[in-house]
Amino acid sequence: MLSSFIIGVILFILYFSSQFFTGVLPLSEIKIGTPFVWTANLSSVVLFWFLIYFSIHLFQNYKRVEIESLIWEAAVKDFELKTLKSQLNPHFMFNAMNSIRALIEEDPENAKAALTRLSNILRYSLKMERNETVPLEEEIQTVTDYLALESIRFEERLNYEINIDPRSDKIEIPPMMIQTIVENGIKHGVTKRTEGGKITVNSKMNGSNLIIQIKNSGQINEESLRHSKGFGIDNTKQRLNLLYGDKAVFTIKNESPDVVLAEIKIPIGGTLNESINN
Repeated sequence: MLSSFIIGVILFILYFSSQFFTGVLPLSEIKIGTPFVWTANLSSVVLFWFLIYFSIHLFQNYKRVEIESLIWEAAVKDFELKTLKSQLNPHFMFNAMNSIRALIEEDPENAKAALTRLSNILRYSLKMERNETVPLEEEIQTVTDYLALESIRFEERLNYEINIDPRSDKIEIPPMMIQTIVENGIKHGVTKRTEGGKITVNSKMNGSNLIIQIKNSGQINEESLRHSKGFGIDNTKQRLNLLYGDKAVFTIKNESPDVVLAEIKIPIGGTLNESINN
């Protein structure tokens, strides 16, 4: 850019010099004040080129800072998503392995099926390192495997039902999100009841949004929940916010005196933060 300024000054000087050699500006017509006029003209040109130079330079710096800021923001979001996903290690793994061990002698066939389900869950969890979202049908399969394994441990104390709208099968959602909420429902609802309880997972389409509802037997203190920093709830809110901004909504409340309802609304259009790993 500085070279453009120098070239401009040189062209200006060459222009006025050419006036003498071509006779356009005869030497006899040069008056005493002429050098001052040239000086003023040259100063104007210099000032003009300085303004152009610094304006363009300032604009380029502004754009560079803006781009760097966007890159940094995307990197921070990507890092936060990876951190949140790395925390999602299912707590039921050891319980599941103990349940499978107990089945080996008394029911070998069910033990094999349970081991396959556990393997499926572990394989699915590895996807979290590479994908920000997965098809709903894959998440539901993992939830099904999880509930089947927990049913071995809780036996008749745990019942579950899954109702998924076929139109929502291919819609992308954050991995392990439903599983985490289901796990919390069992931990804070079903296990605290002597008679056990039920987990229900439903999905439905509502305009341009996917609605996922997870219900569990039990009750929560909604006032305490507003100030809670519990892992499952806080994690869910953070992930939804990072991926979808204010277009996604997560709520949890008592639907009735004996049923807790957690609801997730996800836009079908896609995420705001596209990971570089996708």
